Amino acid sequence: MPALPYSITISDEERAYLKSLIKTRTIQAQVVDRARMLLWKSEAKTDKAIADGLGVSVNTVRRCIDRYLNSGINLAVFDDERSGRPAEITDDAKSWIVSIACQKPCDLGYAAELWTLAALHKHIQAHAEKAGYPRLKTVTKPWLQKYLKKMEMKPFKIKYYLERKDPDFENKMHDVLLVYKQ
Repeated sequence: MPALPYSITISDEERAYLKSLIKTRTIQAQVVDRARMLLWKSEAKTDKAIADGLGVSVNTVRRCIDRYLNSGINLAVFDDERSGRPAEITDDAKSWIVSIACQKPCDLGYAAELWTLAALHKHIQAHAEKAGYPRLKTVTKPWLQKYLKKMEMKPFKIKYYLERKDPDFENKMHDVLLVYKQ
């Protein structure tokens, strides 16, 4: 005997949140699918109809609904943080990269006024080991470019140029990172 359709109750705020996720163009497709699952289930669609509509298995739909009922909307829509392999590049090393990108190349003995990605990459590789970050010696240009973009840094553009004026910056930076770690 087939299971009777049932619905879940979601608040107006949750409904608006799920609809905003569906409209987001830069979010993972599975997040959009899960948001649709919850919205459709709130309209009492059957698990099979939802699965067919999204091209997923019925178990995927049931797992999403169960996660919503047991853990709430965020854990139903987004994946948990996975353990995976530990990060090889530490927060201190990343802060060192930022501090280098914030300096003018001419202050470090280069002829240029602004960094290029290639020059910054070469400088990081050449000086990382001496600075105590041997893993950065093998960092790639695409990784560096992606990291700078993530940090919203553009050391090659003058209007986004950051300058470090505090002589005690290294100590303060270290203290702030310790607070974030804790």
